[in-house]
Amino acid sequence: MEFTVQPYTADQEAAWDRFVMQESGNGTFLQTRNFLNYHPAGRFEDASLVVTNEHDAIVVVVPAAVQQRDGKRTFVSHPGSTYGGPVLREAYNTAARAIGILQAIDAYVAAHYEAAIFRPTVGLLEKEENQTLLYAFTYLGYTQFTELNTWVPLAGKSAEDILASFRQDKRQNVRKAMKHDLTFRGLETQKEIETFHGLLAQNLEKYGVQPVHTAAELWEFKSSRLPEIAEFYGVFEGERMVASGMTFYFEQANVVHTQYLSADLSIRKYSPAAYLYYQVLCAAAAKGCKALSFGISTEDNGKVLNFGLVESKEGYGSCHALNLSFAKDF
Repeated sequence: MEFTVQPYTADQEAAWDRFVMQESGNGTFLQTRNFLNYHPAGRFEDASLVVTNEHDAIVVVVPAAVQQRDGKRTFVSHPGSTYGGPVLREAYNTAARAIGILQAIDAYVAAHYEAAIFRPTVGLLEKEENQTLLYAFTYLGYTQFTELNTWVPLAGKSAEDILASFRQDKRQNVRKAMKHDLTFRGLETQKEIETFHGLLAQNLEKYGVQPVHTAAELWEFKSSRLPEIAEFYGVFEGERMVASGMTFYFEQANVVHTQYLSADLSIRKYSPAAYLYYQVLCAAAAKGCKALSFGISTEDNGKVLNFGLVESKEGYGSCHALNLSFAKDF
């Protein structure tokens, strides 16, 4: 079987997105051009690839950009998305095909770049778990990096089941918050999204960082670009927003991922964060989702683990999963 690797062109946008969302086994909205195009022109130097078979049918797409890493011109899974690729056609999930396709991509990248970094979709978010693709990276001599993810199983769970799965201190925090007159609801207006963003910025300020997304970008997600995917929630004490969260819904896997969770740091009499986490989990379970992902608690390709963060996530009944990335110098 022969494969042809070519750079992505803008006229392929519709075919690319159709392939990712309808024809692939491990694609998500994060790899669609609809999502990637929210980044302003010029933020990244796009290096995305399209792989076709002998019948000119798309079998793989690779969202990517070129960056300078350690002085090397590097092909990188798209920095504007949590996961890049390769995104593989569902019928091609066999060892021989996965290796053959990756060999073609590897040869193309080696001819044009000095190094490569790939971040495939984590298994929890795939429609069809693709272990053959992960093995293909090892087969071709890539170095593997491992990050620790946490997630909560939700299938068939009631609100009582969810609370019972919490560690004792988390259950106590939730029950204490329940004694206050709190309201949990979705955020609908642009003003509410701006308040959400302000609370998020307040939380991140203590770490010396700013939110990845602007308030305008978040409103675009909500109102037009990702209306069925991005959801925003708030916990209110009266009219005051005391905690807020943003989630992404991965339809193919029926999993919710928490993109942002933040709380008013000035409140000491109860834990707005614990109440928010509980309510977001209940909302996902009520929607029929099989799981909720809290994301990674690691930095520097898994070399640094934030023990406090992962311990807190574990307190909400979390299981663990591994996020893998692969690197190679040419």
